[in-house]
Amino acid sequence: MKIRRSLAAAVFLATAAAPVAMATTPAFADSAPAGQEQADQAGTKQDEENRAAIEKLLVYPNDYLLTAPSNYLREHAAAALAGSPEDRARFLASEVDRIRVGDAQIAIIRLMSAGGPVLKKAAEAAFEAEDIEKFRAFLAVGQYTARTEDENRAKVQRILDDPSSGPVVRERAEKALAGTAADVERFLATGYSNGAEHDARIKLSQIMSAGGPAVQKAANTAMSGTVEDVLEFLKTGQYVARAEDENRAKLQRLIDDPSSGPGVREGAQLALAGTAADVEQFLAVGLARAAEGDDRVKLSQIMSVGGPAVKKAANTAMSGTVEDVRAFLKEGQYTARAKDEAAAKAAAEAAQGGSGGAKPDTAVVPAADTTGVPVTPVTTTDGQDTGNRLASTGTTTPLGQLAGLGGAAVVLGAGVVVAARRRTQV
Repeated sequence: MKIRRSLAAAVFLATAAAPVAMATTPAFADSAPAGQEQADQAGTKQDEENRAAIEKLLVYPNDYLLTAPSNYLREHAAAALAGSPEDRARFLASEVDRIRVGDAQIAIIRLMSAGGPVLKKAAEAAFEAEDIEKFRAFLAVGQYTARTEDENRAKVQRILDDPSSGPVVRERAEKALAGTAADVERFLATGYSNGAEHDARIKLSQIMSAGGPAVQKAANTAMSGTVEDVLEFLKTGQYVARAEDENRAKLQRLIDDPSSGPGVREGAQLALAGTAADVEQFLAVGLARAAEGDDRVKLSQIMSVGGPAVKKAANTAMSGTVEDVRAFLKEGQYTARAKDEAAAKAAAEAAQGGSGGAKPDTAVVPAADTTGVPVTPVTTTDGQDTGNRLASTGTTTPLGQLAGLGGAAVVLGAGVVVAARRRTQV
């Protein structure tokens, strides 16, 4: 309630102050020297001093006003300067003091409504004091001290709101905000940086415990260095080391992959034994070269044991690009192999058809007919049982039939030889 009354009084003083009537006789008339002429000279001199004082008052800053001259003050000063000597005397004697107090209260009210928590609290305390010197102290110094504290507390709050702030920094920031202005300044001056270093080293330890060999080595080096070394590791070093670990893991997977060729495995092992640059170089250039070499070796092996079509296709691919080699390994070899198999089958069928074959109703006479020795019954090619008869060269076998059997055997053997020669020539 007291604040509200004071605010109302300030507004009233600043906007509705009215000139106070003065007696027509100056206050210094009793002490004026005898003689009207001397009195007139003294009055003129005093008025000149009053006019100079009013003009000087409007030049800010000065030791009298608490704020820059308001429009209200300027209007009343202008009226006094344009008025009579009594107007000027009355303005300096009473009006200017009320106006400067009202202007100061209005300035405090504005700061109170627009400032932060600390500034608002300090402005309320100054306003309630209703003391011109406390007004002066607040407007000259106090408001800036309060503003600085508000700004500092806002900085600490932003640190708390930052997701990247670590646990140590957060704990110290909360304690500072719960303390005095000096606690807040101390945190910003030293506490924050110390807390950030602790958080950074904790984070580094966590990364080191979960990282690969390169990460652990780089993290351990940074931990033994300065805070700048730690921050540099967190900013870039950890990612460089992590990339090296990932690259080395790629090489190890190549070595463990059963489908990797000997060239790839040998190159990967050599790179793993070298530096991070060696690993990168192998993955960037060496791996592709080694893989191409392994594919060409595999092609050569297939060509060495393949048929004519396989050899021809393999030789064409070997003379081409690595894409040609891989196309042969993926599909071309199987297409060529199918051609070789088809050619071999056709040659065998041709050889079998040229021999004329054996007649299906040919009977074989058992040896018992000529030797008298019992034999096991067999079946002819047409499925008839021959009983106890075996093939015989006795007198019961027709000579023409024997000659036909011998000729067929000779023709069949010749067909096999011709087929073999065709296979080698295709």
